[in-house]
Amino acid sequence: MSRIVAISNVAGGTGKTTSAHALAVACAEYGKRVLLLDLDVATALTFQLGLENERTTLAHYLQGAPLSESQILTVSERFDFIASDSRISSLIDIGTVKHFCETLPKDYDLILLDTPSTLDPRLLMAIESAEMVVIPISSSLHSIRGANQVRKLATKNSIFGIKIQINSDSNMWDETFEYLDASIPYSDLVDSSLMNSTSVITQNNRSEIAAAYREAAYSLLEKMELI
Repeated sequence: MSRIVAISNVAGGTGKTTSAHALAVACAEYGKRVLLLDLDVATALTFQLGLENERTTLAHYLQGAPLSESQILTVSERFDFIASDSRISSLIDIGTVKHFCETLPKDYDLILLDTPSTLDPRLLMAIESAEMVVIPISSSLHSIRGANQVRKLATKNSIFGIKIQINSDSNMWDETFEYLDASIPYSDLVDSSLMNSTSVITQNNRSEIAAAYREAAYSLLEKMELI
């Protein structure tokens, strides 16, 4: 059975989507079969990957449209992805995502869920379906507040933070969280990745930030007993 991890922080600008993308790439590099789903109503990840014009999307499948293995796209970075669109905002049944993941036509080691940066039913769907929630957390009060809001919702999940440096001087963290064994350094590659269809790992696979995301992914796989 696939292991499901939600990447969540209801504070915007915390590196949530960047982290979801990079973790998918890094876990695929470790030989894992990875599916990344875009549950964010803003569909930023779908747009970034250049898939915003897909005819049939995750919204359709969550509403019961049939999904075949041939309809699941494997992107150039070697993970599978199902594009989303704004119609996902109409879905409110909390069990929808869990049921969808349980009935996929392909087997995966890991399913990663990119979630909304707001208190939103799609976030609750992700938390309901996931066994683990990974929360990107910076040293800003905005990020820490958002992380704690997620923690209050995810009472039945294992929770790990991932330290994201928002500038070169950020070194104070909310130590009430347990963190993955990595700290993501500040890098200009993050800003450039938002205008590129590939992750910060692929853009410069020898960079410090690429190494940090690989370390975070390895830590995640260890905690999920997948490595």
